[in-house]
Amino acid sequence: MKIHSIAFLIAVPFLVLAIYTGYYVFFMDDSGMFPYLLTFVIIITIIYVFSPQIDFAWYSQYPQELNEKERTFLTGVSSYYNSLDTEQKSKFEQRVYVFLRSKEFKFVRKEQNELPEDMKLSIAVNAIQVSFGQEKYLYDKFDHYFVYGHAFPTPDKQFLHSVEVNYEDKMAIFNMDVLIKGLNVNNRVFNIGIFAFVNIFIYQHPEKNYPNIDETGFWQKIENIPEINKDAIINAIGYEPESLNSVLFTIFFMYPEESKKEFPDLYKDFLTVFNL
Repeated sequence: MKIHSIAFLIAVPFLVLAIYTGYYVFFMDDSGMFPYLLTFVIIITIIYVFSPQIDFAWYSQYPQELNEKERTFLTGVSSYYNSLDTEQKSKFEQRVYVFLRSKEFKFVRKEQNELPEDMKLSIAVNAIQVSFGQEKYLYDKFDHYFVYGHAFPTPDKQFLHSVEVNYEDKMAIFNMDVLIKGLNVNNRVFNIGIFAFVNIFIYQHPEKNYPNIDETGFWQKIENIPEINKDAIINAIGYEPESLNSVLFTIFFMYPEESKKEFPDLYKDFLTVFNL
């Protein structure tokens, strides 16, 4: 539970009461206070377990727009955000605001430190772009995001790679260096942030009518889009992706105009799937 979250503020009085009753139970040997202690502990546990939902409900009811520094960051890295009209930009900002305050971000070093705000934004801007056409845009239960400053191995993929979605533990892991490069509109690499959230989206929406992609000639046609080819994509991710849809959709998000020309029918399917 994050210290700045609404759920934490709700839990504070119960934490104080738990400490107070715990003092009488354990130090004053007052067993009559134990039921009260147990009640407060149960309440705190419930608040902790449902803290993402509590934060989401509050910030959705009382959304706020980003500050000037955060807005400047969005303008500098997101061509999608820049393409929106004033009303849609406001909606995008409010959703980024809710995402930032409803999720947990950790910078993996010797100790897991809180991630700097600009790095959180680098994750959030990709997340909201992918889910912008949805009413439920927060990737339910995927509440934990871990960031390394370099390529990393994991138990599931015991080799160096730059992005991974763990569906069992409901989390995503990023190499921040590659993630940032994916946001550089002037010299882009394959965007592993969009790629991760496209994979989460597909996982959470099995009911969608996803296109059946024929791998024959797929990679050759991809290379008609500047700066994109199979080797570059694998190099950015760190392994060959299992889903061609996740690759194609990521490219569609990155290069909408070029994608319309090269994949007109698939691009229409893409717009339908993501309600764009």
